[in-house]
Amino acid sequence: MLLLLTACAGLNRPPSAEPIPADPVAEPTADAGHDGSNDDGEPAGMTALDEAALGALLANPGAEPLVVNFWATWCGPCVREMGVFRDVAAEHTSVRFALVNVEGTRNEAAVLRFLSNEGGGLPAFNLTSADASGVLSRTVPAWPNLIPVTLVIEPGGAIRTRFDGALDAPALREALAGPGPSGR
Repeated sequence: MLLLLTACAGLNRPPSAEPIPADPVAEPTADAGHDGSNDDGEPAGMTALDEAALGALLANPGAEPLVVNFWATWCGPCVREMGVFRDVAAEHTSVRFALVNVEGTRNEAAVLRFLSNEGGGLPAFNLTSADASGVLSRTVPAWPNLIPVTLVIEPGGAIRTRFDGALDAPALREALAGPGPSGR
């Protein structure tokens, strides 16, 4: 990754969020000692996302709500909230989930190991741009230059709820039960 973000150190941000650094640590926060397979023994995988593909994902042309989480293995709050997505996805089978990793291809093996162990089989995407911060600023409304960020998107692309920083299961459940677009 090239320069992603250097000016966010002075931003007021929640303590449950981390800025996207210019040079993230190459080692993941989670245990990387596993074999890279999921609970079923199948290898985990990610779909590459460029700027156009991210825009298409966020447009949510499907008939169901979509939860999109932007995360990285070097982000402690991101790693800690991964279980929230596994648990809530199991409860809300009519909602689609997408885990979008912002590390690019630099740390892909560690990301795949992490997803195999912690991703719960949820669809995973890898933002492959060398300018992830720029892509996110152009495609995500009011991108805060920090992660984790989670969007609950209605069919057709309207953002129902947005979480800047880590979230817990009750907050996500409440957002999914909500009647329609709103900010948070």
